[in-house]
Amino acid sequence: MISKVATKLIYGHFVKQDLKEINDWYRKIDKKLWNRFLIDFRNKIDLIKENPLSFELKYGDTRIVFLKKFPFGIHYSYSEEKNLIEVYSVFHTSRNPEEWNDKK
Repeated sequence: MISKVATKLIYGHFVKQDLKEINDWYRKIDKKLWNRFLIDFRNKIDLIKENPLSFELKYGDTRIVFLKKFPFGIHYSYSEEKNLIEVYSVFHTSRNPEEWNDKK
């Protein structure tokens, strides 16, 4: 597979809310957990930017990449025409997958 580096990444308006809820939850347990979550999250975002087409196409044009150490998936789409990644949601794997669709 040929690598395609995306030049632009944007976050949908629900991502900020998702990350705030995750922050609140993990900081209640241990501040270090939030920091480890952020490292895992940023590593996956970097992988998405390096090759946005390499992750599973799950719902229509939406792809999902799962964090390595935390039970969350990053839901995003990639437009080759615009060379644009749009992250829709950071979604806990125990939640009903149909719920995230409202965040698109």
